[in-house]
Amino acid sequence: MATAVAAPPTPAPSTIKHPSPAIPVILREAGLDSPSFRAAALYFAEQVDAIERWLEGYVRTTAKLSHDVLGLEETINTYLGKMIPPPTVNAVDHDYTALALKRFSEGSRDWWMQILNVARNMDTMSAEPIRSFLQGDLRTFKEARRTLEQTQKGFDTTLARYVSQSKTKEPSSLREDAFAVYETRKAYLKASMDFCFFAPQLRLNLDKLLVRVSFDLWREMKRSRDAAGCFGKYGHEMDRVRGWSKEMELSESMFKRELQIARRDIGESTLAAFKPSREIDDYSASTVPFLGSRGPMNVTTTGQAAVIMEKQGWLFLRTITGKPSRTNWIRRWYYCRDGIFGWLVNSPQGVLQGDEIGVLLCNAKPAISEERRFCFEVKTKNQTMLLQAETQAQLMEWLEVFEVAKKKAFEASVSRDNSSLPGGVDPAFSITPPSLPEFSAKSLDAQAEDGAPATERSANLPVPGPEGGLVPRPSFDLTSAPPKRSVTSLAREEGESGREHAARIMQKLDLHRKATFASGTDMASVPSQAPIGGIASLISASHGLLPGYTTGAPKQHQLVQVLPGPESQPGSLAPPTLVKPPTTTYLSKTAVVYSGDRVFVANQSQTLPTAIMANYWGSNAWGREYSSKINRPDIDLDDPFGPNSPSIKMITVGDSEELKSPSSTHKKAISMDARIKHPKIVQPTPEKPPPESFPRDYPIELKTNSAQFRLLFPGVPLDEKLVLVFRASWISTSEADSMVPQMAGSGRIYITSDNMYFYGHQMGLVVAYTISLDTITEVTAAPGRDCDFIFLHLNQGTDSLGYTRITIKTFLEDLDLLHARLNLLIDDLQAEEPMDLQELIRALINLEKEDSDKQSPSMDSWEEISEHTPIDDGTAAGRAVNPRYHHAAHKSRSKGRKPLPKFQLPTNAVIYEPEDMQRKVCERNFEISAKACFHVLFGDKSFVFPKLYFERRAQHIAQGPWKTNEAGNMQRQFRFKVNYATRLGGEREEEVTDEQTIELFSDHVTYVVTHVKTPWHLPHANGFKLVTKIVITHVAKSKCKLAIFTKVVWFKPPAFAKNMVERQALDDAGQDAEELAEVATDQVRKLGHHSRTKRAIQVYGNVGLQTQVLVFAPNEADGASAKKAQVNPRTIGQMLLETIRSFADSVASSLMMWAFAGVKKLWNVVTAQRIILALLGFSVLTNVVFSSQGTAAWWSERRAAGFMRRIGVGPNVVMSKAIFIADLDDAARSSVALPSWPSPQDSYCYATFKSITNVTDVDAPFESAGAGLAWSSSRATARRLRQTRQKLGSYRHDLLVAMRTVNAVEKEMLHAEWENWLLDENHRCEQVQAVLEAWNGSSLDAQAEVLRGSEVAQKVLGVSGEKGKEKDKDAKDKDKDNSKRRENLQSWYEEYCGSCRSDRESLMQERERLSLAATVL
Repeated sequence: MATAVAAPPTPAPSTIKHPSPAIPVILREAGLDSPSFRAAALYFAEQVDAIERWLEGYVRTTAKLSHDVLGLEETINTYLGKMIPPPTVNAVDHDYTALALKRFSEGSRDWWMQILNVARNMDTMSAEPIRSFLQGDLRTFKEARRTLEQTQKGFDTTLARYVSQSKTKEPSSLREDAFAVYETRKAYLKASMDFCFFAPQLRLNLDKLLVRVSFDLWREMKRSRDAAGCFGKYGHEMDRVRGWSKEMELSESMFKRELQIARRDIGESTLAAFKPSREIDDYSASTVPFLGSRGPMNVTTTGQAAVIMEKQGWLFLRTITGKPSRTNWIRRWYYCRDGIFGWLVNSPQGVLQGDEIGVLLCNAKPAISEERRFCFEVKTKNQTMLLQAETQAQLMEWLEVFEVAKKKAFEASVSRDNSSLPGGVDPAFSITPPSLPEFSAKSLDAQAEDGAPATERSANLPVPGPEGGLVPRPSFDLTSAPPKRSVTSLAREEGESGREHAARIMQKLDLHRKATFASGTDMASVPSQAPIGGIASLISASHGLLPGYTTGAPKQHQLVQVLPGPESQPGSLAPPTLVKPPTTTYLSKTAVVYSGDRVFVANQSQTLPTAIMANYWGSNAWGREYSSKINRPDIDLDDPFGPNSPSIKMITVGDSEELKSPSSTHKKAISMDARIKHPKIVQPTPEKPPPESFPRDYPIELKTNSAQFRLLFPGVPLDEKLVLVFRASWISTSEADSMVPQMAGSGRIYITSDNMYFYGHQMGLVVAYTISLDTITEVTAAPGRDCDFIFLHLNQGTDSLGYTRITIKTFLEDLDLLHARLNLLIDDLQAEEPMDLQELIRALINLEKEDSDKQSPSMDSWEEISEHTPIDDGTAAGRAVNPRYHHAAHKSRSKGRKPLPKFQLPTNAVIYEPEDMQRKVCERNFEISAKACFHVLFGDKSFVFPKLYFERRAQHIAQGPWKTNEAGNMQRQFRFKVNYATRLGGEREEEVTDEQTIELFSDHVTYVVTHVKTPWHLPHANGFKLVTKIVITHVAKSKCKLAIFTKVVWFKPPAFAKNMVERQALDDAGQDAEELAEVATDQVRKLGHHSRTKRAIQVYGNVGLQTQVLVFAPNEADGASAKKAQVNPRTIGQMLLETIRSFADSVASSLMMWAFAGVKKLWNVVTAQRIILALLGFSVLTNVVFSSQGTAAWWSERRAAGFMRRIGVGPNVVMSKAIFIADLDDAARSSVALPSWPSPQDSYCYATFKSITNVTDVDAPFESAGAGLAWSSSRATARRLRQTRQKLGSYRHDLLVAMRTVNAVEKEMLHAEWENWLLDENHRCEQVQAVLEAWNGSSLDAQAEVLRGSEVAQKVLGVSGEKGKEKDKDAKDKDKDNSKRRENLQSWYEEYCGSCRSDRESLMQERERLSLAATVL
């Protein structure tokens, strides 16, 4: 099983905007089937076995104790009966002695009865719930565990059998085996998910059971009078533990629901990724061709999103062992990331790591000659590893990731300085063994050389127990014969003597001892070989019984843990225990021990060692997704002005000879050629990394928690130290309309001076989240019965997921002290002068001391009495003093802590304007302190002014240190060179010196700096200076104002063009001031709003501490990438031309402005309202006119219709549209309507029908038709005929109207076309007439030419036939044809053109007649 770690296997659904902060670490590891999951499952299964044995022993002991105590009941009753003397005894005093005996007897009876009641209820309150737990939850988990063991064994066996198939096997058989593997993988995945689902529930139910049993017994025993002091002292603590249990019960459903969702998503995505294909052709391939043949330079990663950068997963490794040699295949977890190739393997102790090989020393290519499918080999100088992937896709991914890793490692090694790497050696060029011997897998390799796959199996078998163990065993070749002798078997073998057997046992035991291997039972007796000094010894000595870890110390060490040592007791800045890790194995505690003794991660770009991560997080550091959200501006590599500017190189004068090029060392080590010939293999010895350095008097409890904190949050820089840790549970609150999942959890909250880190592990879900203390606006607190509440109010929009409030619940912490400490941290972060780490921790500790300075109940008493001593309040046993309601609590809330002596800032904004300044160029307001802004601009490490000089053509800027001048002010100089072209085309170099002087230094309030610049680019530069005053003033807390003033100081004024030069100088100074303000704004933005002054000083340096001159020079590519144009020198002539051009522009702009002003004045007079009203009035008038005309016409027609109706003339609706065939005869030129069929002649029947037809009156209504007929059928026929003929008449009317209209249109069209054609023809006739006239008066050649040029004549002559056309082409017959053509043309002209002229004359006469008629009308 393999996976690419570039993306998690279970992406978030697209419907959720933000993924949930709860990370199902163990479920993801189960989906990957990683060694971490197998080791964690084995560890937890053995823990459950130990818990079961402990609970069974506790139940048996409890039952025996209850039985034995109750067996004494009769003896106790007899004893109580014998305490009172019999009535016959009268020798004792009845007043005092008898009363004493009576009271003693009653008290003894109450005391013994209370003990008997406790013994009687012990079985019910303690043993019965545990028995139910053993029979219920524990049995269910053991069934899931047993299923996991069986399915894991079946999957490993089936997968080993499948991958051992040869290339020659039939594809159909391979497909069947692939689906068999898929089914076993599905069963194994389901069992793994069930195990991961039931394990957290079992842990939670166990915690709830033990808390409930302890609390019930505690409450029962609390009734005892003599135990009132002890129970009163710890009663509040027990109540809070019970409250924690209730809180876990309330949140159980939510976490269980998230766990079920994660289980479903991971299971579905994993099965989808491993589902085999059903195509037989997919099983024909057995290998793939190599990706390339030119080494690591053939893979292009730029712009390819699908390239696999990292990969890890299971592979099969071929091993050759034994004599005679046998070939075996073992399954190991391999990974390729960060330029190294390594492997992991399971062992009884946890996950172990092999040697890490640099990818530049490896050569990976397919093993085509291997009998097995999908094999590839990884070759180094000393060894060759033959590996096998499960599928062809995995094989291609492994080969691709090798090529990509080689290319990236090669590019990184060329541009990287090896001196910054651990040991000064590039990991890509070395073979590095594990630096921690406890995590090394060399012993497994040694055993593998002796034995065979049995060694690998024995390293993964669980410790024998009542229920067996989980078997995280790798697969091996089932076809190979097993070895004759098992390495780890201690039984006497066949043919072995007793002496040989004993010697072999001693040898194996010595081997285990050298390899620091032991079984789970021996781990309790063999001391760990972890470091015994520093923080590691503290963790080993103080946390041997931590929850989630096993005890590896012998009995004498446990006694030392109980007895108080000479060291002081840990304080309250951190709890004495550690939190449960994300993935727990036997080596998890060792990882914490080594984390406290060594530094693994120095910056965010590095990761944890693979062995440490595998035994603590798993295959990936899953928590980095949410724990690395805080951006630190002081390490921004893309800052163009800060200390890490990529475009500026800084050289200290005097030390330049000692500086070395970053790549000089690397260039000597390897060749720059793409082909690396036999690079030197470096095997560095494991060097112990330096331990993390802590300031003086750093609390022990913080050092202990810091070791685990570095593992949980590996991306936190080393300079960020813990200042407070406390136990709590939390839940977030977001806006009502936002799709943001809740961040809930229970665990630890780690606080540094800048950030707050949440880590929780509950129900198999891990929360690793980070918020900045800057985002917290307010911290409020409220006490409660079961828990205390602390509310963190966050800024709107500052948190990346949109949380507005985080509610924290604490159970065992002092609320007032914790509240005061949180307020102190937030106030210190926003202070003008924040405290350093030592002062901050001292202030946090002093808060506890102020609250703990209390008087004892009796000042005269010689013995020290605790504050929890019961006070007689009238009750039988008294009540303990609750620390929650002590007077110090009210004192801490009302009085608060005493502030440290600080500088008192002004309450109002400071206003400062220097005198004798000509212009105030710009002004900016920043949300940082005035001192922070001062250091941003003028700090020793600030690159603001050198960067501005670079943009003004300056080169090799020498920035001098701040020194005190004669007037007592701080002053520094800038010396630089300027190269520019002269008017004659030559190059000129000029040295310029500028000065900066701090004229006013009122710390935190006002800063005034005078910057005197030489205007080298202006004429008369030697006669004046540009003076810029930069004023920084205090406005409010964490707010300041930056103002820049400019002026020109003349000490040798010119006689001509002074005003022009001064104006240009002020303009240039104003432009420089604007650029300075923009740069300052950008730097403040990168520094962050409300940033601490301390951070600004760290980034930009102090003022006056630098004693050497700094020389700044741009990089090679910086000049080509300049964004702004460089300054060029100017002459008087250029400035005069610019002045004239500016004056012309001013005149043009003035004219335009005057024109716009006139239009504006007119617009003011003629307002928009008036125009709109005028348009509206015109529209109303127009509508009234047109409406009156239409209304008058309508009323006239109506009156005429009414008059006609009164005289008896009305419209006939039917006849108005009806028309008969007789009426159409005129228009359509047709005959009368006759029947279309042959009508019978002389038929009496037809004559009767015709009479009915003729009788029908079309004008009358059709209902009255045929009223005089006798038969109903005849009447119906008559009605139908009349109705039908009426309708047809209406249709004829419509057709007639349309026909008349069409006829009129057609007539007009024909007439118009006739006129046009007639005019055209007369025009042609005139052309023919002109041809004839020309012909009659010219020679024959001219006539032919005229005839040839006349198109009309050619067409006319062409009418005579084809014979004339042929003769025209013949040059010899021209004379004969010309005469004949002339005759034909003359005859055609007289006939045709005469007719056209007569028609034209008739047309013109008709037009005159119509015109006169129209004039008369």
